[in-house]
Amino acid sequence: MKLLTRYVIREHVGPLVFALSALTSLLMLQYVARQLANLAGKGLPWGAIGKFFVLSLPFTIAMTLPMAVLVATLYAFGRMAAEHEITAFKASGVRVRSLMVPVLLCALGLSLFMVWFNDQLLPRTNHELRILNNDIAKTRPTLALKEQVMNPITDQFFLRVARVNASTNRMYDVTIYDLRKGPERQTIYADSGLFLLDGAGENLQLQLYDGYAQEFVRGDPRKLQRGFFKTQTVQLRGIVKQFEATREDGYRGDREQTVCQMHETYMQKANDFTRLRNDFMNYAARIRGKGAMVKVSRDRPKKEVLATFYCETMLGGLERVLLPKKAKAQGVVPQTGGAQIAVPDSGGVAVTPAAQPAAAPSAGVVPPPAPPVPPVVTQDTMTVFASAMNAAQQQLLAEREVLDGLAVEIHKKFALSFACLVFVLFGPPIALRFPRGGVGVTIGVSIVVFGLYYVCLMGGEALADKGKLPAYVAMWIANVVFSIAGIALLWRVETTTDTSRGGGLRDWLADRKARKQMHKAAAV
Repeated sequence: MKLLTRYVIREHVGPLVFALSALTSLLMLQYVARQLANLAGKGLPWGAIGKFFVLSLPFTIAMTLPMAVLVATLYAFGRMAAEHEITAFKASGVRVRSLMVPVLLCALGLSLFMVWFNDQLLPRTNHELRILNNDIAKTRPTLALKEQVMNPITDQFFLRVARVNASTNRMYDVTIYDLRKGPERQTIYADSGLFLLDGAGENLQLQLYDGYAQEFVRGDPRKLQRGFFKTQTVQLRGIVKQFEATREDGYRGDREQTVCQMHETYMQKANDFTRLRNDFMNYAARIRGKGAMVKVSRDRPKKEVLATFYCETMLGGLERVLLPKKAKAQGVVPQTGGAQIAVPDSGGVAVTPAAQPAAAPSAGVVPPPAPPVPPVVTQDTMTVFASAMNAAQQQLLAEREVLDGLAVEIHKKFALSFACLVFVLFGPPIALRFPRGGVGVTIGVSIVVFGLYYVCLMGGEALADKGKLPAYVAMWIANVVFSIAGIALLWRVETTTDTSRGGGLRDWLADRKARKQMHKAAAV
């Protein structure tokens, strides 16, 4: 069995590496083509461009690795079935589920690795990539004028020239649209001009000759002011800004946090939600005239069991095992004279100080305090309470959306990680069903299966974000459905007496038709 285990695993390694490389390259090319407009013409250093591509890889790998596992499983088992190796294994007493055991164990290890990858590495790279994208967006493009084209120098300053002499930077037939003053927009026409940068290369200077400028007076479209000039200088400061990398950024979105960070944020938001819920019910009780304050503890968001188990039980247990134990501090008991003495550790038994004698009761009898008088609710206070209640309700909705989003991201990290194990369970029965389909069936089935999986995942995420479904149901429903389907198909493969299913879809349909005819004949 050791030789058979090595053989089955070796059959999967090559297709897995090839599929992962091909799929990652295709998605990266698509992503780069989509981001090319933001990178081109910025004058970015090669280090920033290389860092952009490197930081984009982890997110792409997190999406393509489960699909690569599915492709490798379909190809490996399909090839073994096409070359009748599965038939030989069955004849030797080796069942299909025995062949799947080593692959399932490897998929389990890969899923655990992906849990670490999605929890630790991916949030950090997403954080760095967001900072890099912000730095690139702040970098203004290198200026290069094009003839007979509207050149956007900034989002409020546009320049059009008929002809440019590149050797002297001389412009001819110049038109400038300046929208920096808002309604008092200005249009400048000049016969010629010079396009210059200052010594630092940051400020733009346009030296214009023989023209006129017109603008709307105080933004009134009925009043137009026109002024002629022989020479005029238009200056734009900070128009060329070099790339500057941001060193620190404390903000982190939900996709830039680890599971434990999101779990901590979730618990804080849950406490805020409960407090806002209490305030809302208090305002509602005051408006109804009850007067008394109402404390409502229900409707509190449920504790995330998966994140609690992962952060507190698993990671907390590893931390307690691997890290040295902290020394216990000695207890301190206050004394009557203001001094303090140290009490040694008593092995878990609580040490209480000696009870002090109670003060002697006074001669007189103190009457009990009078009950508080409920406040009088007037029309003005009801208006104030109604406004506060509406504000609390809006805050409740906002906090609920944040909580739902955090829960979705927590479960998505684990669901995508264990998709590798699900596809290894689902792939072999499909591959054995159509053993002669070849690479075409492998690619087609992979696209269909992975498309359905991601449709379920994205649809569940949208429903969970709106509060229509619990996060654990929305994120894990695809894994559960595909796992049940894989087990059912595997059971059918194991219970069939035919060791080879023949060819592709045509043979399968012919076999199905023959079985129906046999059943009809038996019924007659």
